[in-house]
Amino acid sequence: MIALARYGAAAACVLAAFLFAAAMDALLRGEDGAAAFLATALLTVFGAGAVYLGLRNVKAKLERLSSFALLLVLWLGIPTLAALPIAATTPLTFAQSWFEATSAFTTSGGGLIHSVDGLPRATLGWLLTLQWTGGLLTLVGFVAVLGPAGVGGLPDHAERSHLLRRSGATSISDALRQVLPVYLGATVLCTVMLYIVGVRMFDALGLAGAALSTGSLLPDADGMTAYGPFAVKLVMMLFMLVGGTSILWHRMILTRRFRLALGQQENLGVVVVSLLIGVLAAAGWYATPIGGQSLVLALEDGLFTGIALVTTTAIEPHAGAFGALPLALVLVVIFVGGASFSSAGGIKMYRAAAMAVQASLELERLVHPNAVHPRRLGQQSISMQMMKAIWLCFGVACCGIALLTIAIAPAMPSFDAALVAIVAAISNAAPVYYAGWGEAVVWPDWIALPIYAQLILALAMILGRLEILVALGLVHFAFWRR
Repeated sequence: MIALARYGAAAACVLAAFLFAAAMDALLRGEDGAAAFLATALLTVFGAGAVYLGLRNVKAKLERLSSFALLLVLWLGIPTLAALPIAATTPLTFAQSWFEATSAFTTSGGGLIHSVDGLPRATLGWLLTLQWTGGLLTLVGFVAVLGPAGVGGLPDHAERSHLLRRSGATSISDALRQVLPVYLGATVLCTVMLYIVGVRMFDALGLAGAALSTGSLLPDADGMTAYGPFAVKLVMMLFMLVGGTSILWHRMILTRRFRLALGQQENLGVVVVSLLIGVLAAAGWYATPIGGQSLVLALEDGLFTGIALVTTTAIEPHAGAFGALPLALVLVVIFVGGASFSSAGGIKMYRAAAMAVQASLELERLVHPNAVHPRRLGQQSISMQMMKAIWLCFGVACCGIALLTIAIAPAMPSFDAALVAIVAAISNAAPVYYAGWGEAVVWPDWIALPIYAQLILALAMILGRLEILVALGLVHFAFWRR
């Protein structure tokens, strides 16, 4: 618990620094929210600083259970603190502000903050910063906690350490040193490229943060249609792919280990599947009654749509773009998601590919019962223990979706709306819900749902980031351990 409190206090201090930055932004813009941001920052840094200074000389090791608990505390606690200045600077209630903060922090984007009248620019910037920070926490959580634990059949620690040529031990600080330079550097590069092609600096920062964190909250209420030129979409497509592929793969490329990088078939699969989905979407928009677009424009929007869905960024190039694809296909794509060790949502391409490899081997066993074939995905071996964990993760995710769908169904106009809402929330791709699937009845906005329904959706968003197996493991260790 001591290590948990110390790391939690350090994270709160980082959050306080972002709050101070938001307060300075409000002061420079002459907005009324500066006092709220400053007060929240002072309260946060006072409380977190007291805890950190009181425990800094106490030796404590962050064990596996406390690491899982730390992730849970951060995913629940940071939106709670972040909601305070949102509630103070907008007409939203604290519950609605918490839902907005949770939507941004989990990079789900299910809130409707753009519809708030007179929304302060500093508050929007705060939510965009929160979204970027959520992507960073996702990566650090995978590298430092979920990956080494092999949660849900993720590549084991020994394999990951071999690829990185590092020792097996990975602390939170070590994970930050691995992740932050690549993540921050990619964000800066994306911002500069967007600024060069004509996007204003504030919008460029927001778009870059959305692309790298695979979040769907954008600076402009009109979405990508507000930014016009194809060059902006091209930059966004490139960096959405960066956000949806493994941070470890990026390190291999940056350190010029191209042979190892080419052996990581999961990441190549993300690119290939994105292109295939993009071509299908383009076919739906090209010279058809629902689209009627030219070939060039159809390919442009189609490829953007494919990349946005596979990486679970879920940003539409224009309103109704997701409607070019069948709803069932869209749900499957976002449920699978991007690569492991990425900021994308979903169960991850690695697990889906491993299940496909296992299914292929079982079919071949029918023809050659005594044949022995190693389970491999590119250069990564898949043990039977990992395979069991992968199938367990898949089963738990499906059961979780079923239970949450049943729980939220009374607040929805139809079962379809309830199912799409839960799959979109747990895959951290909330805009899929708003793509206009309901023809007879307009599906309600999430922020207008009853409080219990918003809590269910927020729980689904957090579970999507935390991994459902971790939540179940915490319940098991905390309440059933003897």
